[in-house]
Amino acid sequence: MKTHLTLLLLVSSLAFAADPAPPVTQTCQPERLVAAEAFDKPESFAREKQPGTEGWRGGIGTWSIRDGAAYAVQEGPSEKRPNGHEAVCEHLVDLGDYVLTGEFKLGPSPQIGFVCRDTHQPNHHQGRIVITPTALWIQKMSGIAKETRREELKKIEVRIDPGTWHRITVEICGDHFLARIDGHVLEASHERFKDRKGRIGFVARGEGAQFRNIALWSAKPKE
Repeated sequence: MKTHLTLLLLVSSLAFAADPAPPVTQTCQPERLVAAEAFDKPESFAREKQPGTEGWRGGIGTWSIRDGAAYAVQEGPSEKRPNGHEAVCEHLVDLGDYVLTGEFKLGPSPQIGFVCRDTHQPNHHQGRIVITPTALWIQKMSGIAKETRREELKKIEVRIDPGTWHRITVEICGDHFLARIDGHVLEASHERFKDRKGRIGFVARGEGAQFRNIALWSAKPKE
């Protein structure tokens, strides 16, 4: 039975990497598939220093593949960043509305997020869904580095098992941000979400969070 389950998971991963089906959504209609990555091999990460390279860039922090998934380790303290910095993996894009799906496991990480940044140079923070073992919240953001500002828009207290894989869908259309984590749904609205997105990705504090089967679509509002 265990061998049969392993084969099913392997087949599912291969099928995902080829051409994942758009998810069932509430507010956004997925259109063009921008990226789909199972994160089951080192080549899942693009080379950050290669100009014009498309793909998921494991930037700040250390990213590797462990147990068939992206494994995050936060950047330690340094002269540039005395408090260290959460691990960041992003895809360079030029999108308005979008839909993102994926799976995550918190592990020992205290907090992860699925994020977007705008098209400023450098890209300013725009918004994110934040996930911890005890709560979920949507926040709008602005600025970059020391100028970063955050405003919590919607929060729910809920238990997220750190040792279990969870499914997430993010929909951003216009000023509306919707996130579904398993059966939990959060929604919030803010003018900031209307700005075009230059980077979309995921982040993790500490060490041990994992991500897999990430897919990103351009989208339009449902009629």
